[in-house]
Amino acid sequence: MCTLSRNKLKSKMKNNLFAACLALFSGSLFAQNNYYNNPADTIFPFNIPLLSIDSTKLSNSNKVMAIPKNEKERRPTVIAFWLTTCIPCHYELATYSANYADWKKQANFNMYAISTDFPKNFRKIAGIVQEKQFPFEVYWDRDQRFRTVMPGQLNGLPQVFIFDKNGELAYRHKGFRPGDEVVLFEKIKGLQ
Repeated sequence: MCTLSRNKLKSKMKNNLFAACLALFSGSLFAQNNYYNNPADTIFPFNIPLLSIDSTKLSNSNKVMAIPKNEKERRPTVIAFWLTTCIPCHYELATYSANYADWKKQANFNMYAISTDFPKNFRKIAGIVQEKQFPFEVYWDRDQRFRTVMPGQLNGLPQVFIFDKNGELAYRHKGFRPGDEVVLFEKIKGLQ
């Protein structure tokens, strides 16, 4: 009788495992089909879902980073891509945070930090942002769609991009070393 119960249990477990794999595979296919039916725009400000760090608000990059119709209201946009597990990313964002208030007094620009973390690290994003008190807006690229539109597919982080007032890519830098922030700010000022 124990053997029969064990066999039934094994059979049930196999069926449950098969069902779970099928559901995962189906979900993956749905996500792929949904992605290909609605690809991200390749023109700034793109068309990419962005989740707030507290996960209460789903936005879209084309609304968050929208280029105003009035030319006098337009400004360069800085996007810094980072990961919670990337130590150079933390140094870069800490440097930007330390300089942000002074930079904003000297230049008119937008700055966004976009995490490209996997879902398992999502809760860490909010903790880091709160601990470091980033003064700029921070979002999570939940679906990792920026990789499909940015030059180099964001291979290697941190990476920072500056788009000019008209949404044209004006500057791109990969990695971070002390002093890179000086070059970044000079580029921002040059686009005023």
